[in-house]
Amino acid sequence: MLKFLIIIFSGLGFFVNSAGAEEVKLSEDLTIYYEQVGSGDTTIIFIPGWMMSTEVFKHQLAHFKGSTKYRALAYDPRGQGKSSKPIEGHTYQQHARDLALMLEKLALDKVILAGWSYGVTEQLAYLNQFGSKKIKAMIMIDTGPDVSGASRDEWVWYLNDDSDGYAQSFTVGIIEDRENVVREFSKWMLEDPTPENIAWLSKIASNTSSSVASIQNATGFYLDYSKDLIALDGKIPLLYVVRDEIREVADKWIKSNTPSATAVYMGKHLMFWERAEEFNKAMDEFLSSVDTR
Repeated sequence: MLKFLIIIFSGLGFFVNSAGAEEVKLSEDLTIYYEQVGSGDTTIIFIPGWMMSTEVFKHQLAHFKGSTKYRALAYDPRGQGKSSKPIEGHTYQQHARDLALMLEKLALDKVILAGWSYGVTEQLAYLNQFGSKKIKAMIMIDTGPDVSGASRDEWVWYLNDDSDGYAQSFTVGIIEDRENVVREFSKWMLEDPTPENIAWLSKIASNTSSSVASIQNATGFYLDYSKDLIALDGKIPLLYVVRDEIREVADKWIKSNTPSATAVYMGKHLMFWERAEEFNKAMDEFLSSVDTR
């Protein structure tokens, strides 16, 4: 019987590895879960947003499965998904240091960072602390470089005076009224907010504690990496993929500050999942331009 169970579990382990599920230990209290496909020299690293996980990038990982040109890797930052849940370190600056150590552990030195939402903040925090030496290109999905601003005429998530209560909802609200905040946030992200889609996102979010989610928002409020991003213009290829509803504001910032960048607009906040074919096509077109530089 024991021999039979060993065979079964060995088979399961093989299945997990063949699907690209891996872990890398960064410290005694932090192990990062990631999934990867493809075997190319250039690695595209997908970074999920607030409370989200590798799971949201399943269409992108499927897109690069079997690629000999690119390796596609998506990971769960500390406190999220299947990665460790340490007590400390839940700022985007620390997330960036985790990313730097992960690149070192995995021996990755030619990467394309592709962050989504607060994942953009994470990749820009990496740029701020470690520079662009290992970065071949940047893909920024539906977030600008500044988290808060004076008005909705700026490309920001929060207002400095929080007159719309948005920042409070995602710092205090996530602790006091978690279920409602997660549900409403999930509805907002989706073009098709079916009960099934909302339940799927809520399940992913359940792997991040309310206190960690609150800290991430409270500390993220003060971050502005505009100067770091502007300094990259013309030096490495930049792609912005932005939801339709803020096209005017985002387009104004992009054209004024990083005019060499490519920008495409589609759908809502989770467009890369809901409009996977459209998103992947835009990504492929951008990657073809990267390869010619």
